[in-house]
Amino acid sequence: MVEIKPLRGYTYNPEKVKDFSKVITPPNDVISEKEKAHLSKNEYSFVKLDKPESYAKAKDLFERWQDDGVLKQDTKETIYIYSQSYLLEERSYTRTGFICLLHLEELGKGVLPHEKIIEQDLKDRMELIRAVNADFGVPFLLYGDKKQETDYLIQTRIHGKRPFLEFRDQNQVTHKLWKVSDEQFIDKLKVMMKEYDCIIADGHHRYTSEFRTKDLSEYGLMCMVNSFQEGMVVLPTNRVLFGLDIDLTDALTKIAKYFRIEKVRDIKTLAQKVGSTKILVDKESNLKNHVFGLYRHEDQSCYLLKLESKDTLDSHFPGKTDIFKKLDINILHKLIIEEIFGVTEDQQKNREHIDFVKGNEETIKRASEEGIQFALFVNPPLIREVFLTARAGEVMPQKSTYFFPKVCSGLVVYKFE
Repeated sequence: MVEIKPLRGYTYNPEKVKDFSKVITPPNDVISEKEKAHLSKNEYSFVKLDKPESYAKAKDLFERWQDDGVLKQDTKETIYIYSQSYLLEERSYTRTGFICLLHLEELGKGVLPHEKIIEQDLKDRMELIRAVNADFGVPFLLYGDKKQETDYLIQTRIHGKRPFLEFRDQNQVTHKLWKVSDEQFIDKLKVMMKEYDCIIADGHHRYTSEFRTKDLSEYGLMCMVNSFQEGMVVLPTNRVLFGLDIDLTDALTKIAKYFRIEKVRDIKTLAQKVGSTKILVDKESNLKNHVFGLYRHEDQSCYLLKLESKDTLDSHFPGKTDIFKKLDINILHKLIIEEIFGVTEDQQKNREHIDFVKGNEETIKRASEEGIQFALFVNPPLIREVFLTARAGEVMPQKSTYFFPKVCSGLVVYKFE
């Protein structure tokens, strides 16, 4: 059960900002230094607040934008309905949720994690929150309304209504935001949401940073989406390895103990073969195909790996739940990255010898870079697996899921009272 409430948020003032696509940005953890430089060309780009040169500069700029009317506070308590529409593999999707305040609870009490966090990534977020006395980032949470009653309530409220803002981003995703201050609607949504617990889809570090600074506010800014929408899509987060002293022939000999190995002609075909494999064979028994792709930079060799026996999982994950054992990301990390390539769990947490890459296209680009030795392709977990893992009290390795599209930063800001 979770407690939500509306807020008098700060949004960009349309009288000052004519093109929202120039100022609203991806979340700060996915913005590279090169992209930051590009985004910063606009004087009102949110990246200047969310990924600042210094915390002091962020504080001063936030105050100046309020004084100058660039960011304007709503006069009424508001729920912000947020939709994202996009094409993926020639199919159209729309994902609709809402931005609100959520009473912050320790993870496991109403809000469940599904990934490990990296402690070193928390410090920056917490210091920024304290400096500006506000939430800039928006964690993305899922809840399970199978009957889609909340979706119906939301759709009836925005049907035929012009959004407050609308823009298309560089990934060709169309974003729309409606402001709803109707008390009857808000009260009904608050009651309905008390029936659900939530899973953090994206933003484990943002949520944890908000929770660890709850002395400033008992509530945190969140985007809530029903997991039973057709617009819910999870894309793969792959791995690249570097700086390892390992021989490929020796690695393949070890891999052959657990996997059937098939040579593949090129990296694009490899990614396609992994992604086109039917994952769930039988839902009732959770019978799955476990396939992975291995690419070596040095000679551009490619190998499709398919797990031979379920007994391997029982021996490597003693005491773990069936759902945990059969998560491809866990198999990849335990059997391949840790046991065969020798990258320890602590090294993985600190990004030593390993990096995490969102999507197959970006992984193919990274695999060609100097210094990269291997690329590993993996299928994303099913949404049902994310929920089952979290409810079993288990967590996946960090950067296990890539919910597409990302929830933007700069749509709404929550300034603490």
